Amino acid sequence: MVVLVWGTGRLAGKVIGKHIDIHDVHSFIDNDVNKTEYMGKAVIRPQELKNINYDAVLVALQAREQIQKQCREEGIDTSKFIFLYDNCTLNDVNNYDFVSKVVGNKYSSIIKNRYHVVRGVEAYGDLCFTNNYTNARGGGTSKPTMCA
Repeated sequence: MVVLVWGTGRLAGKVIGKHIDIHDVHSFIDNDVNKTEYMGKAVIRPQELKNINYDAVLVALQAREQIQKQCREEGIDTSKFIFLYDNCTLNDVNNYDFVSKVVGNKYSSIIKNRYHVVRGVEAYGDLCFTNNYTNARGGGTSKPTMCA
């Protein structure tokens, strides 16, 4: 499977080796023309995607809107893109059948469950991100949340 990773920063570094084996990465993508190699792999420009027959692009940036806009402007098909971060608007942008095929069920589940916005209905009924915490600190007291 030909997998590319868009991003050569901290977030890419967090998933390579932990969730994605570097040997499974064909190359990295970055807009910075000064970057030519990352983790021993070639770094290409987004425009070069049109010339590569790839199976998936893992976007390891928190810049989904900018990436999608750039791809639209340059005519790059994003149907094989998996947004590892910033993948949630009101609707998740990933196709998880496809995500599971590329990164496996375990990491697919992590990506899918990374952001959950829920509306609380109790006294502290604010919008919050679920994170498996049972209490949130604020205002000097510990408050139970609906974010379990």
